[in-house]
Amino acid sequence: MVKQVSKLTVVILLWGLFTCCSEMQKSNNDLPTEANSFMNNHFKETPIIQINTTSKKMDYETVLENGTEINYNNIGEWEEINFKWNPIPQSFLNELPKAILDYIDENYPEETIHKIERKHFGRKNLIYRIQFHKPNDVEISFTQNGELISDNPNEKKLPSATKAFLKKHYPESNIISIVDDVDGDFEVRLDNKSELDFDRKGMWFQLDSKKKPFPNSIIQLLPNEMIKYISQNYPEQFIKEVEKKSYGYRITLNKPNNIELCFTGSGILIEAEEVPVN
Repeated sequence: MVKQVSKLTVVILLWGLFTCCSEMQKSNNDLPTEANSFMNNHFKETPIIQINTTSKKMDYETVLENGTEINYNNIGEWEEINFKWNPIPQSFLNELPKAILDYIDENYPEETIHKIERKHFGRKNLIYRIQFHKPNDVEISFTQNGELISDNPNEKKLPSATKAFLKKHYPESNIISIVDDVDGDFEVRLDNKSELDFDRKGMWFQLDSKKKPFPNSIIQLLPNEMIKYISQNYPEQFIKEVEKKSYGYRITLNKPNNIELCFTGSGILIEAEEVPVN
C-alpha cells in the first residue's frame, strides 16, 4: 500500500510539473505581428518561456529559454535585447547597420556584446546603443545609419531649460557625457550614475536614478496622488525610474522585486506589475 501511494504521489507531482512547464511556455502568437515575425526570423529555435505586459498592452517584455530578454513596444518593434552570455544570431546582426559592426570589429575586437538598445525619437529617427560585457562595461551609441555619436560634454551646448533643471535638482553632480540623437533629443549622464533624457527644447521625459533615490525636488515634480499611492503601498521601496508616456507616467521601483507602475497624468493608477530582475 505504501509503494502504491508513493507511486501515485510521484505521478501527481510529475503531472503538476508538466502542467506548470506547459503554462510557462508561451507562444509567439501572444505577441504583436511584427514581434512574432522578429522571433521567427532570429530566435525560432529558442522558445519564449515568459511574457510580461500590462493589461493595456503598452509594451512587452519577453524571456527566452536560454535567458535572453527581448523588450518590444506596443506595436511589436524591438527596443532592447539583453543577450546575457548567449551568442547573437547572425541573422540579427545582418539587420544592423554595417557601419556599426565595422566600428566594433575595428575598435573593440576583444569585447562581446551584452545588450543592444534601439531608442526611437519621433516616427522615423532612432539610435542604437551597444553595451559590452564587464569588466569594461563600455557603452557606445550610433545613429540609425551607423554613425558614431559623440558623447563629449565639452562639445555640447545644452538648452537653458536643461541647465536650469540640472542646477536645481543636481547642483553637486557633474556631467560625464551627453548623447545626442538625430531628432534633437539627448541624454545627459551624471557622475552619480543618473541618466536623464531631454527633448530638443530641454524638457525632461525620462529619468533614471539607477540604484539611488531621486532628490526630493524631483519627486515633487510628480502628481501628489501618485506619490501618495506609492508611499502607502510600497513604503520600503523608492522610485528609480520615471518616464513620461502618452497616457501619463510609467514608474519603476527599486529591487528586489522591481515593481512597475503605470499612472494617468493626474496620478491615478492604471496598472501595477512585477517585472523580471536582470
